[in-house]
Amino acid sequence: MPETSLADGLAKLCGALVLSTEHQQIKRLVDDARRFRLTPSAVSLVDRILDTAPWTLEHSLDAIVHPDGRPIWIEFGDGPRRREGLPFGGREVDLIGYLVSPSPADENAIVLVVAWRLASGTIHHAYSVVHWHRLDLVDHAADARHRYSRVRTHALARMMALVTVSTPLGFRDIVGEMHLGEDRRLEQAALMDGRLAASGEAPFAFGCLAMLAGPGGGRRSEDGFEIVEVPSSRRGPLDRVMDRLARRPIPGFVRRRGPKTPSILVIA
Repeated sequence: MPETSLADGLAKLCGALVLSTEHQQIKRLVDDARRFRLTPSAVSLVDRILDTAPWTLEHSLDAIVHPDGRPIWIEFGDGPRRREGLPFGGREVDLIGYLVSPSPADENAIVLVVAWRLASGTIHHAYSVVHWHRLDLVDHAADARHRYSRVRTHALARMMALVTVSTPLGFRDIVGEMHLGEDRRLEQAALMDGRLAASGEAPFAFGCLAMLAGPGGGRRSEDGFEIVEVPSSRRGPLDRVMDRLARRPIPGFVRRRGPKTPSILVIA
């Protein structure tokens, strides 16, 4: 298995594509990003929360971590969240990576680039990017806490509705060149696959950014990544009583009010 990180591999791949403005931008952002790596247990926890109580994430969207001066890079092994079938065209995926960066035009407008490394070592990225606006998350989280249902499918659908997807012109040209001389429908199918590969990761990306807001970080790896682990949240008898009274699902995210900004407690 390759020993380099997905971040370094993606930066190297994009750096070699000197004629692509979008790839050069990705390389610059990845090189400058603050890097995080989720442990397998943290990945499994996010997956379980999205599977059982995604509304706890929806209620906390105004408290998730966003880039502050520097882009954020998050990577993790795909195995702990893989169930039936394999993502990304049926190929076995080794690592998933998210590049989260503010838009140059508006620091509250966020852009997400999704990348992955196959078990064979080859690196890929979606040719579409995901967008959301931080202020939309603030408004939506407040509505979700007070007005919306706690139904799993409804919560996931509402979070998906918070994002939009676009295909940059340069990426569209690359996809067109890859299918030059072929049926036009193959090119359109490839573009749609790129949109699905990007947008389908949005809820999990929100969950990862919520984990960054919790107390599970601090340790650094030898290659400079900040390690995000499942926090050791010891729940005392009073805490457990309050959990039952509040009908608080476990595992889940709990939004906490702060003097200036809210925070997130991760209950495993």
